[in-house]
Amino acid sequence: MKKLLSLVGAIIIAATTFAQSYNSDLNDLGQYVQRMYLNEPFEGARIVENVDKCYLITVVAERSGKNDYATNRKAEVKGLSYANTFLNGAVVSQNTVVHTKENSRGYSFEEIEDFIESRSMGYVQTMQLLSTFTGDKGKKVFVYCKQLPMPEKPQGKKNRKRK
Repeated sequence: MKKLLSLVGAIIIAATTFAQSYNSDLNDLGQYVQRMYLNEPFEGARIVENVDKCYLITVVAERSGKNDYATNRKAEVKGLSYANTFLNGAVVSQNTVVHTKENSRGYSFEEIEDFIESRSMGYVQTMQLLSTFTGDKGKKVFVYCKQLPMPEKPQGKKNRKRK
């Protein structure tokens, strides 16, 4: 009985000790992207390659609104959209409609409506929130990442097989 209790106690202690791990690679990646953004602000998707890992990074800058949840959700959806467009491409079409109207005094004015439609195939399910920070003009910047498989490197002449 003592052995069973000590085994259960050891498992519980081990589970609580390793429940939340610290990933220094992702922390370093978040700091790298933050330095990149502060040096030259950008939005969209990029590939960041390390020695042994490859990441898809999306950066979204949003104005902080009254509702933090809505701001976070909007940034998440934009980040997934950037990633999907980057990975799968998109077909964008635009239609512009100009309405000329005249009021009772004889003055005419124009109303311009732009309809922009974007279609893409595929779906990016989830991306991990890497970091958030305050960027230029008080916007909150969200950085999302997803690990991708490493691309195969072309082999040099030494490793090539001859026919």
